[in-house]
Amino acid sequence: MTRGTAYGAVAVGTVLIGFYLADVLAIPYSIFAVLAGTSLTVDGGRRIIRPRRRPAPQGGQP
Repeated sequence: MTRGTAYGAVAVGTVLIGFYLADVLAIPYSIFAVLAGTSLTVDGGRRIIRPRRRPAPQGGQP
């Protein structure tokens, strides 16, 4: 997941949670909105904050 996709996941998750809080969605869909919105927001935020790992150096130097 690229950084842009992670920002998109946070945005979509926030919109879904906003729909739930504004009572826009019907009851069965509101449960999905909370679950999906929370997981997208948390996963996207984790991927944005996570530092990039550098690959291990390859070579025969001691």
